[in-house]
Amino acid sequence: MKKRHFEERSQFLTLENHFLNTFFSGLYLSAADFIAVGRTNGLDLRMHSREMLIKDLLNESNQAGTLNGVIASLNGLIDERISTCHRLSLEYPLARVPLAKLAQKANGTKALLAREARGNPYEH
Repeated sequence: MKKRHFEERSQFLTLENHFLNTFFSGLYLSAADFIAVGRTNGLDLRMHSREMLIKDLLNESNQAGTLNGVIASLNGLIDERISTCHRLSLEYPLARVPLAKLAQKANGTKALLAREARGNPYEH
């Protein structure tokens, strides 16, 4: 009989998948970005794949009680990327439409983070 490996499912699965898929998030945050956010919030994350870093960042910050700080740091990083999109759209008018779409998706990512910060009212 085959052994099956079951991983504990992360409570942040939606958010993790959102950050991994640049089509939905509208931005690419590198492994270094996630490590820097972790360091800012007192977490020592080791270099892994982006997928593992996102999982570690969210789950460890939740356990340490610093999830709201991590969300604030991620929002700050997203705001920087959005302002870069706006600046580039002024400098390169032909790229205005695609850059506006990226900024809109990044704002959607901020809304997802805000929903995560509020938490699920039906849990506990």
